[in-house]
Amino acid sequence: MEATTLIIAAVLIVLVKIWLSSGPKMRIPGPWTNGLPIVGSLPFMTSRPFIKLTEMGKKFGPVYRLKLGGVNVVVLTDFETIKEAFSKDALMGRPPDIPLEFTEETLKSEVMSTMKWIDQRRFSLHMLRDLGFGKTRMEEHIQEEILELLQLISEYNGKPVKHAYLLAPSMSNNIASLLFGKRLKYNDPQRQRLDTLVRDVGRLLGMVSWQLFFPWIREIFKKLNIGSHKQLASVFLEMREYCRKEMEEHEATLDPNNIRDFIDGYLLEIEKKKTDPNTTFKKDILIDVARGFFGAGSETVRVTVDWLLLVCAAFPLVQKRIQAEIDEVVGQERFPTWQDRLNMPFTEASIAELMRWRSIIPLNLMRYTLEDTEIKGYFIPKHTNVLAVLWAVDHDTRLWGNDADEYTPERFLREDGRKFVKPDFAIPFSYGKRACPGKSLAEIEVFLYLVAILQKFDVQALPGQKIDLDGELGISLQPKKQELCFKLRQ
Repeated sequence: MEATTLIIAAVLIVLVKIWLSSGPKMRIPGPWTNGLPIVGSLPFMTSRPFIKLTEMGKKFGPVYRLKLGGVNVVVLTDFETIKEAFSKDALMGRPPDIPLEFTEETLKSEVMSTMKWIDQRRFSLHMLRDLGFGKTRMEEHIQEEILELLQLISEYNGKPVKHAYLLAPSMSNNIASLLFGKRLKYNDPQRQRLDTLVRDVGRLLGMVSWQLFFPWIREIFKKLNIGSHKQLASVFLEMREYCRKEMEEHEATLDPNNIRDFIDGYLLEIEKKKTDPNTTFKKDILIDVARGFFGAGSETVRVTVDWLLLVCAAFPLVQKRIQAEIDEVVGQERFPTWQDRLNMPFTEASIAELMRWRSIIPLNLMRYTLEDTEIKGYFIPKHTNVLAVLWAVDHDTRLWGNDADEYTPERFLREDGRKFVKPDFAIPFSYGKRACPGKSLAEIEVFLYLVAILQKFDVQALPGQKIDLDGELGISLQPKKQELCFKLRQ
C-alpha cells in the first residue's frame, strides 16, 4: 500500500513539473505571495514604482507576475520582450476601467480600448500629415510660438524665471493650431484656463491612478462623485465642453474644399462614413480624440524641454557644445529649422540621451490582452493587464553600458562624434501600433525650442543653487518646479 502511494506521489510530482515547464503553460515567475491582503504589492512600490519594478525584473526575469491591489498584472522589463509583446494585436487593448472619463459613445464603441483604435490612429496620422505635420508649414507656426516665448523670456533681463509656466501655453498652442486652426495669445484668459486644465489633468491622474488597481473602489467613488475622482471628472468635463464648442463652430462654417484643421477633416470623415453601421467616426468620439491629443501633445513636449533646460544649466559643458553647433550651423541671425539637425549630431544626441536618462514616460500606459497570447513562452490569458517598464529598458546596462545611470550624450554618437546614431532600443515614444502618433511633431518641437532658446540665451542655475534632477512621477516623469536665469548671449 505504501509503495503504491509513493508511486502515485512520484507520478504526480513529475506531471506537475512537466505542466509547469511545458510550452505556453510555463508558470510566470513572481513573488511567492501576493503581498498583503486586499492591497497586494502596492504598498511596496514606493513613490518611484518604476525603479522598484525594474529591480524586481532583475530578480524574477523580464516577464513576471505581480498583484497590485485587486488586479493581477504581468510586468515586462526588457526591450526584446516589450518588442515581441507590442508587436502582437493581442496586446493592443487598454483596460476597460482606466480613469480617463470618456464619453458614453466612446465607451460603448470600445474605440479606445480595442483594435478599433487602429482606424483612428491611421486617420489621425494621415490628417496631421496633410495639415503640415512635420513639414515647413508646421515649422512656420512653431517659429511664431517660439519667437513670442523668446520675447517673454527676454523681458526678465536675466532674472529668475519660472520657465515651466512660460513653456506650457507655447506648446499647447502648437497642438491647438493643428486641432482647432487657431492660437490664443499668452495672456488670453481662455489660454490660461486651458493650461490650468492640462496641468490639473496630469496632477489628478497621478492622484487617482491607484484606482486602476481597485476597480470596485473606483466605481464607488464614481457613483458618489467624491474625492479626486470628482475633481478629475470636472476637469475632463470642462475640456470636453471646450472641444465640443469648437466642433460646433466648425460644423457651422465647414467648407469641404478648405480643410482648416483636424476637426474639419474629422467632421468630413464622419459624413463620409455615416452609412457604415460599424463606423467609429462619430462626434462624441471626435471630442475625446481631440481632448487626448491636446492634453498629451502639450504636456509631454513641455516636460521634455523643461528637462533639457535644467540639464543645460546643470551641465554647462553640454550647453556650450550645443551652442557651438548652433553658432556653426545656424548662426546668430537665422531662425533654426528641422533640417539643421542633420548637421548637429551632438544636439540630437543630447536630446535623445535626456529622453533615455530621465525616461519621460517611465511606465507605459497599461495594456490589456484582447485574446489569449504568449510572451517569451509564457501563456497570457485574455483580459490580462500588462505593464511595460520603459525605465528598465532605458537603464539596462546590457544595452547602454555600466554608466547607464549617467547623462552621457556621447553614447548616441559614432566614435568620431560626427554622426548621431539612435539604436532600435531607444523607445521614448513606446513601441508598435500603440506608439505615440505625435512622435514626429514632438521631435520637431523639442529640437526647435531647445536650439532657438540656446541660440539667444545662456541658461543658468540661480546663484548659489544646485539644479535638482530628481523627477516626480505623474503621468510623466516631471522635473521639480524650479527657476532658471536666461542671460542674453554676447
